[in-house]
This record gives sequence, C-alpha cells and structure tokens, in this order.
Amino acid sequence: MIRAALFVVLALASACGVKSNPQPPELVQPGPPSDLVAKSTVDGLRLTWRRPTTYSGGQHMRDLAGFEIDRATGADGLEFTRVGTVELTDQTRFRQERTMQWTDTTAVAGTTYRYRVIAYTLDGYRSTPGGPLTVEYRSVPPAPPAPAADR
Repeated sequence: MIRAALFVVLALASACGVKSNPQPPELVQPGPPSDLVAKSTVDGLRLTWRRPTTYSGGQHMRDLAGFEIDRATGADGLEFTRVGTVELTDQTRFRQERTMQWTDTTAVAGTTYRYRVIAYTLDGYRSTPGGPLTVEYRSVPPAPPAPAADR
C-alpha cells in the first residue's frame, strides 16, 4: 500500500511539465524587429525588416507568432493606427524566415508616413516597436510591356 502511494506521488511530481524556473514578463518579451526599410513599388509602400530571434532576457525564441504594423501620417505623426499584421506559421521549422515583408496597398502617393513594427509571441507578449521609420510614398509607374518576340 505504501509503495502504491509513493509511486502515485512520484508520478505526479515528475509529470508537472515545468522544465525551468518561471521567468518574469520583462525577460520573455520578444526583441524588437530590426533594420526596418521602406521602398515605393507599383503595388504600394513595401516594408521589410529583420525578425527577432531572442527574448529581451537573451534566451533563444521559438514561439514568435507574428507582427503588427502601425502607421501614422506626417513626418511628425504620433498617433499610430494598426494597418496590417503578418502571422507566422514557421515556429516548428528548423530554418525560419529571417527577413519579413509587408506592402501597404493603401498608401497615397505624395504622402509622408511613419511606420513601426511590433513583434508578438504565441502567448501574447509584445516587443517594443521596431522603428519608427519616416518615408514619403512616391508612385512608381508600371514597367512597360516586354517587346513582342520576332518570329
């Protein structure tokens, strides 16, 4: 009887699933996205940035869920509005995408915008913003059609 009780206690103690000490929230926020760049394209203003790979506490991160893209109008714009998201599905892949991109198809030619990108994890922790980046969208004419091949 004592053996059975001891077995149950040991089984419960080893099955708790805790593999390390809990970390305070300020150490498990994703690092901010880096190298935010914007380029005017035919389709809109394309943003590219580098994905964070570590938490703010320095540990390697495998649970990055996506990015929120915020935009403000004007060079001094302070009121940011969410204009897009990029969701990730590569958390379990050995090799994850490092460079991310998103195109603002609602940008108006001749308008100056400020963008920032915020990373978030599967359990809802958010990074400090990457950016802000100030850029003027300049319309890009579509490429001329290729000449017809001679027959």
